[in-house]
Amino acid sequence: MNKSDIVTLVHFNFWANARILSACERISAGDFTRQQIPDPGWGSLRGILVHTLDTEYGWRCVLQAQAAQEILEADDFDDAAALKSRWEAERAAWMDYLDQLSDERLNRMYGDQHPAGLLNGPMVWQTILHVVAHGIQHRSEAAAILTGCGQPPGELDFDLFLQENPGF
Repeated sequence: MNKSDIVTLVHFNFWANARILSACERISAGDFTRQQIPDPGWGSLRGILVHTLDTEYGWRCVLQAQAAQEILEADDFDDAAALKSRWEAERAAWMDYLDQLSDERLNRMYGDQHPAGLLNGPMVWQTILHVVAHGIQHRSEAAAILTGCGQPPGELDFDLFLQENPGF
């Protein structure tokens, strides 16, 4: 994997997140926090999105060999604006992290070290791809809820991202 491709995927991830968050700002606080039935796994639209953000934050910390300072909880965010603000900070942290990466580093394993000195974790690029794919899953759940609230986020497809961002 090369850095240019990973940078494109991460930019796509945050572009799609922004579309979801924009739609969230157009629904009521009650719709944002309402318990979903059937529950897609995180209770509410807010819960799904906070879980997605927490995953992006947590894996970035792992990749940077930093301890996460907190576990993000749905109750930490009163509304979509608060969540959007925290997500913008996470986006900036990811961009700083990407600036420091090289093709060589992306293709290295990380994780616990065996006695022989070998690492046993996945490669860095594989974990970043996991973060992007994880976001795709949960954004699709969020998009369905938003559509049910009358505020569909619009298309979230990678090809639309490329059309709107020809530099990638």
